[in-house]
Amino acid sequence: MQEVTHVLGIDIGGTKIAICVADNQGNVLTSDRIPNATMEPYEKSLPSIISLSKELVARAGLKMEQIKCCGICAPGPLDLVNGRIMKSPNMIWDDVPICVDVQKGLGIKTVMENDANAGVLAELFFGSAKGLKDVVYLTMSTGVGGGIVSGGKLITGTTGNAGELGHIVLDLNGPICGCGQLGCLEAYCGGRNVALRLQDKLRYRPDHAMFKLPGVDGKLENLNFQAVREGAKAGIPLAVDMWNEICLRLAQGIGIIISSFNPEMIILGTAAYYAGDFLLKPVLEQLPRFGWKSFREACKVIITELGPKVGELAGASAALNALNN
Repeated sequence: MQEVTHVLGIDIGGTKIAICVADNQGNVLTSDRIPNATMEPYEKSLPSIISLSKELVARAGLKMEQIKCCGICAPGPLDLVNGRIMKSPNMIWDDVPICVDVQKGLGIKTVMENDANAGVLAELFFGSAKGLKDVVYLTMSTGVGGGIVSGGKLITGTTGNAGELGHIVLDLNGPICGCGQLGCLEAYCGGRNVALRLQDKLRYRPDHAMFKLPGVDGKLENLNFQAVREGAKAGIPLAVDMWNEICLRLAQGIGIIISSFNPEMIILGTAAYYAGDFLLKPVLEQLPRFGWKSFREACKVIITELGPKVGELAGASAALNALNN
């Protein structure tokens, strides 16, 4: 695709919805977000999605007919055949026909992809995975998801939900996950589950050092993944223990992924981007416990260079992938 092609990207998150107008050169022309949109009923959020999408196209100086495709990325499970978001562990929507509704509302071709699948497409189009054929992208946000490219092709599976790597079970006796299973990778490393565990530990301990961290400001609801990270940096024992477990379990999950797919590269996104080497270094130190040396040596584990742009470009990349195919 040599000529400039404009697409619309809609990124459905665990709480917010981010929308952008982008092109096939990786430029984001306009972008904005709707906070807490997936915590509201679908019927209330849908008109906001349509309205903001039209506004952003106009802000970019374009007309809707100049947008070649709209790409939606959302957390699974999805019904990709019928363009529906099913019941997700991390949002209140349940079996909503978003792909059809957005296509009707905007009047343009609309496709949908799992958010982590769209993330790995963004890395292939615009990021560190350019030119590679065997790549796994692991997103760590409200939940944990995975996108897999093998032999240069996106792996979607029978029902379109391949890559739910956050729900690999690491410990049958582990903490409960939002999906209902025990001991998932997401139960240990997903932002929501980490926050809930931390809040449960400190619910009746208002004098604990964690409450004094900047950004927590003494409020229980502000005890989240970021608080664990900053508490660990500050040497607070509870946070250090939780951070060590996050790194250990992430290394365990990565070891399973390396053994399963033998990729050239695993790219860590979202929370890993903000943690940097404070997360990556201990994960890599633990990784020899969970994967053969030959597999590890063939695979580069890195943090995304796209940073927050992965979310912006994910929906747009799903649209570009549909146009390419």
